Amino acid sequence: MDASSSSSSVPQPLLPPPPSAMQAFTQIRTFTVHGGKEIDVVYTNEEETMSKYLKMYAQWYAEEEENKFVGLDLEYTPEDPNHEEDNYLAVVQLSMRNHVLVCHYSWTNGECPALRSFLQNQGIVFCTVDKRADFIKLYYEKIIIPRENWIDIQEFVNVKGLNERGKLMRDGMASLATSIIDESYSQMKDKFPPERHDYWEERPLSDLNLEYAAKDAYVSYQLYVKIWFFLRYLVFCPGCKKEDTLRGHLCDKCNKAEIEVERAQKNAAAEIARLNAELASVQAELASLKAAASSDNTQQTSPPHGKRRKMNDEQWLESTDASKSSDYWQNLRKSWTGDEQKSDDPWMTEMSDQQSPKSDNP
Repeated sequence: MDASSSSSSVPQPLLPPPPSAMQAFTQIRTFTVHGGKEIDVVYTNEEETMSKYLKMYAQWYAEEEENKFVGLDLEYTPEDPNHEEDNYLAVVQLSMRNHVLVCHYSWTNGECPALRSFLQNQGIVFCTVDKRADFIKLYYEKIIIPRENWIDIQEFVNVKGLNERGKLMRDGMASLATSIIDESYSQMKDKFPPERHDYWEERPLSDLNLEYAAKDAYVSYQLYVKIWFFLRYLVFCPGCKKEDTLRGHLCDKCNKAEIEVERAQKNAAAEIARLNAELASVQAELASLKAAASSDNTQQTSPPHGKRRKMNDEQWLESTDASKSSDYWQNLRKSWTGDEQKSDDPWMTEMSDQQSPKSDNP
């Protein structure tokens, strides 16, 4: 087989509409999802509008701490019934938080530098339900999302279980959304007729197609929000959030750090207990010293001043070498008590009469 025949056998994507037919349009819509919540939807084929909202997504992504990813879904043009030509990318849907950006890629000139940069050059993580066909459609458009930045939710969760041959069945978006998000999504695919998949190249999209496309992207994002919640607590290390072989257990690094923290806490508690015991000992010693001082003061309490003075005087008289004659003691007692007796000596009597005051009475 020659080169020309081999090259012609490779399916080639259909060419987009001519640039003359590219009429710019932008719609801002609101749709209701599970629980009565509303999502904001921007539907456009304008490069300027796409760039504006993709910058907003990049800003959200930089600020996000818990759910650091973007929902991604693609829609294609209808398949060729004769299988002579392959279908190609028609719509790109991106979702984050409660917002969805729907880019009608088939009605652009195919350049879309802002979209291309966002998908493959900014290191953003995307989540999709079944990316196998999506990878091929983006490859045709020369857009390659790094493998490590593109998560296929089907590889993480399985609801259907095994088939009759014992092989694991891949879950569709409806079954996953019904089991993980809300039961209302059980009718998600039934409400959208299969033939409507042939109208993704229609310009503008019908309300039915636009709502379906917006919800697909939103559900992709919300599915991984729920799954990531369980993953980071059940599969990943609760400390550093890195994957661990033991579900929900700390990795070696975080486990050692936790042991060090516990050891430091025990040492601190022991030191506090030692200081409290030392303080109690000092307080007890101080209390005993105060009690001893109080006891000494009670035992050394002096008697009243008058009693002490009298006692001391008597002690002094007993210890003196003065004469102990009766006359001495009698005179000394008189000097103390002031009870002087008249003397028998006339000279002394006369002297006392002269010194006594004279009465005015005759």
